[in-house]
Amino acid sequence: MRPVFYNGITENYFSTVGTNLLKGRNLRANDSTQVIVNKATLDEFGIDLENALSSKLIQTYEGQTTEYEIVGVSENYHFASLKEAIDPMLLYFDNAPNWLVLKTNTKDFKSLLTDVESRWKNVNPYAPFEYTFVNDGVQKLFEEEQKLGEISLTFTILAIFISCLGLFGLVSYVAEQKKKEIGIRKVLGASINSVVQLLTKDFLKLVLIAFIIATPIAYYFMQQWLEGYTYSIEIRWWVFALAGGFALIITFLTVGFQSLKSAIANPVKSLRTE
Repeated sequence: MRPVFYNGITENYFSTVGTNLLKGRNLRANDSTQVIVNKATLDEFGIDLENALSSKLIQTYEGQTTEYEIVGVSENYHFASLKEAIDPMLLYFDNAPNWLVLKTNTKDFKSLLTDVESRWKNVNPYAPFEYTFVNDGVQKLFEEEQKLGEISLTFTILAIFISCLGLFGLVSYVAEQKKKEIGIRKVLGASINSVVQLLTKDFLKLVLIAFIIATPIAYYFMQQWLEGYTYSIEIRWWVFALAGGFALIITFLTVGFQSLKSAIANPVKSLRTE
C-alpha cells in the first residue's frame, strides 16, 4: 500500500490554487477530524466516489487511534515529478499555518512582494519572509529533463552540421571523380536534371537505408526512456516519418547544391585535357 501524504490547508486553498472538488465541501475553521482526500486516496482504499462522504479513515500511530471523517474529495493533482504516480493525499484544516499561498494578476512583482513582506512582518515579525514562485517550483521538478533537452538539441544541431559538411565534401569528391563522365554526358545531350539525379540518387538511397536501420533502434531507446515516467506520451509513427522526411530534405539540399553546380559547369573545361 502506498503512503498517504498529509498537508494542512485553510478555507480558500482550493479556490486559490484552482483545484476542483469532485464531491463534498471545503474545510472550515471548526473542523478537527474532518478531512478532504484526493481521488487517488479513494482508489487506494477501494472507496467509491458516491460513498466517499459516508466513509471514514482510521489512523493508528504509537498506540493512538484517530478517526477521520471525509467531507470532500478533490481531483488528483501533481505535487511531485511526473515520473511518479499521484499518491494519496489527506488534507486537514491548519489553524496556524506558517505559509501563505497567494494568487495575483499583477505584473509589478517587486511592489507586490514589498507589500506582502510588510504585512507578513506585521502579523509574524519573528518568522523570516521567504517566498517562491509556483512556476519556479514546477520547473525544478523537471530541471533534469530540461537540461537533457538542451543537451540533445545542441548535439543534434552539431550532428546535422557535421553530417552536412561530410555530405558536401563527399559529393564534391564524387563530382570531381565523375567530372569527365558528366562532361561526356552533357556533350551527348544529357539534361541538367539527369546529371543531378546521377549524383544524388546513391546518397538518397544510403540515407533511406540508414533511416530504416535507425528507426527501430531510436524507438527502443525512446520507449526505455519514457518508461521512467508514470504519465508519458505514446510515440506515434508520424514522428519517425517526419524525422526521415527532414533527413531526406537536408540530404537533397546539401547534395543537390553541389550536384547542380557540377551539372551546369561548362563540359569543355572538363574534356579539354582528353
